[in-house]
Amino acid sequence: MADRIVVGRVRSPYGIHGWAWMDSFTDNPASVFEWMPWILTRKGDGTGKRTAIDRIDTAPEIWKQRGKRYIVKLVGYSDRSGVESLVNCLIEVDKGHLPQLDGDEFYWRDLEGCRVETVSKCALGVVKEVMPTGANDVLVVVGNTESIDQKERLIPFIRQTVPKIDMTERVIRVNWDPEF
Repeated sequence: MADRIVVGRVRSPYGIHGWAWMDSFTDNPASVFEWMPWILTRKGDGTGKRTAIDRIDTAPEIWKQRGKRYIVKLVGYSDRSGVESLVNCLIEVDKGHLPQLDGDEFYWRDLEGCRVETVSKCALGVVKEVMPTGANDVLVVVGNTESIDQKERLIPFIRQTVPKIDMTERVIRVNWDPEF
């Protein structure tokens, strides 16, 4: 999946002719219909009801907007039972579909795994995820064997707190007290 990004999810069947409700996780929800192919994947749910799917290549044949949501008919699926087998599949596309960002903008997925150090080079750990909070995004930083401790820290992702990001070295420098 390193060369792919998740852009949506198959929700549930719609009707009996192979249509499905789907979620788009993009700023412009309809943009997912321009990106081909779709690669469907799913982790198993542990109960046996939804088995794991490593990869199914498909594409939207037809799609329609229904209110604020979308329905889609996928290539190769012509009935309800076929689409039922895809419920909760993630929709992935090649990451090359993402637009290029300016030098001071970053995709969250690119920040995950970066080392985090204070401006005085005290190692705090690595970025586990970026969490939206409404006011500003937050870096979830977890300690590792190279950090000063094993603590998890929530660091506001704002210019005051994060003055430098070096994507070449994959290091985020933060103006942050290690005692927090």
